Amino acid sequence: MVLTILATVVVLGVLIFVHELGHFMAAKAVDIEVPRFSIGLGPKMVGFRRGETEYVISWLPLGGYVKMAGMADEEATGKLEGGVAEARAPSERDFEAKPLWARSIVILAGVTMNWVFAFLAFSVLALRMGVQEPIIVDIVPDTPAAEIGLELGDKFLSIDGVTVRNPGQVSMVTEGQAGEEIDVVVEREGERIVFRATPAPVRLYSEFQKDTITVGRLGVSIGGDEAYRTVGAAGAVRQGWNDTVYWTEAILRFLKRLVTGRTSVRELGGPIMIGQISGEAARTGFWSLLSFMAIISINLAVLNLLPIPVLDGGHMVFIVVEALRGKAVSIEQRVRWSTAGMVVVMGIMIWAIGNDLLRVFGL
Repeated sequence: MVLTILATVVVLGVLIFVHELGHFMAAKAVDIEVPRFSIGLGPKMVGFRRGETEYVISWLPLGGYVKMAGMADEEATGKLEGGVAEARAPSERDFEAKPLWARSIVILAGVTMNWVFAFLAFSVLALRMGVQEPIIVDIVPDTPAAEIGLELGDKFLSIDGVTVRNPGQVSMVTEGQAGEEIDVVVEREGERIVFRATPAPVRLYSEFQKDTITVGRLGVSIGGDEAYRTVGAAGAVRQGWNDTVYWTEAILRFLKRLVTGRTSVRELGGPIMIGQISGEAARTGFWSLLSFMAIISINLAVLNLLPIPVLDGGHMVFIVVEALRGKAVSIEQRVRWSTAGMVVVMGIMIWAIGNDLLRVFGL
């Protein structure tokens, strides 16, 4: 239990810090005043002041923020801090006083830092652990893979038009294509071969949904120890990029399936699930924990780009609207939308925590 709690604090603390550090560094780079840098939400627990900025850890460990002077939703932020926004005279160092390009850089800097963290972590892992190629090491008889003529040693290049950069990508794509014909492209002895396959529907029990679901399977085993190879610095960087792209695509596909109803909302996980997996990864070792942190970092990047006011994606919507209209959305409207966005985010968080509790108690 102690290790699980410690691992959760490390994972969430480091990744939130990385995200907010991106905003902070970008704001300083374009000369925006930053009164507060907070890890967590709500009233201040501990903190200190250096220069114009107060650095704090807040009581509610569900995120963090960089409070920038003159930002339209500063009033909403003040409420989150447990107080109210202070009245102040406009300044040329205000967020709103900066040009659109500068504000865009600041808003996107957080998610960029999360992707950079993941890329560096995956690159280090590839250099340390080697690279596992998507090579077929076993084929189950009387399955789609056997029927279309796939062979041991074939290397997957793409599935259903999706480039295969990681062994797990094969099952990620086919699981949602049960009964649907797709293109399977492999490399065999240096030759590129295209097959048409229909993933077989397989009934599996989902620990997330606590129910039996149908997924598509080709009937192959991929990777294994024989598919590992060591790489140098250049190969590690390439693999770091491939893994970052792979997980970004995986999260986007999950969100698409969630919106279209092909994935149950019961699969949403929250901090309890993160804590459980963090603890398991920590018990396995540092490298497993680093890999998990990289995956969660990409999750944070993608989710923060959702067009929900109060998230980075919501701020970018305001900037795009301003660019198209030639004038900014009124401060009153932005504060109203940001408050509503916070309600939505908290609702999603409560739903995710509820799912976590249902999984913990086996419901």
